Amino acid sequence: MRSFSQSFGASGRLDAEYYQPKFERLFAQLERFKSVRLGDIVDLQKSIEPGSDAYQSEGIPFVRVSDLSKLGISQTDKYLNPNDFSNVIRPKKDTILLTKDGTVGIAYCVLQDLDVITSGAIVHLSLKTESVLPNYLTLVLNSFAVQLQAERDAGGSIIQHWKPSEILDVTIPILPKEIQQTISDRVQESFKLKQESEYLLEQSKCLVENEIEVRGRESA
Repeated sequence: MRSFSQSFGASGRLDAEYYQPKFERLFAQLERFKSVRLGDIVDLQKSIEPGSDAYQSEGIPFVRVSDLSKLGISQTDKYLNPNDFSNVIRPKKDTILLTKDGTVGIAYCVLQDLDVITSGAIVHLSLKTESVLPNYLTLVLNSFAVQLQAERDAGGSIIQHWKPSEILDVTIPILPKEIQQTISDRVQESFKLKQESEYLLEQSKCLVENEIEVRGRESA
């Protein structure tokens, strides 16, 4: 049992979920590694929430939390007028997109500059050090170690909300650079194989559709 000064006085939180033993065990494990505060290695930028009235059927793709996964950005059906949002940030290569509202803690590293606008529920993280590789950091953000920190911070409310200040205070374990590079290489290879498999699947789909069309004409 924690006293008032040990709980609210230290963290500003009174909800019992915040002080579950599993969170204490997590930080005890993290102390065994070289770790840094996320805010010490990244800059965080927030995007916008234009509102449904701004949605169009064409223009700049508007990416919401539901369009983002650990594997990439899916096709959206919401667009914004480029003239109205010309000064809004766009994701650059190696930017890490991280969800902070709703389904919190989904991280994706952008493979190339994108002309899209993200929801205000998605923050942009850009590394300000070369000691950490973007693919490695993305993998850590998606790991159990960070997901548990997100659960602790965003809990205690009906709609999950991970504050930017809490995100920047997340503890990130740092492995040696050569191990990071090995992990990064494997992540890049997996995305390459995924793209190849999607291409082959689309080719197979076209072949099947063409064959059905040809046989349909022959039997007519």
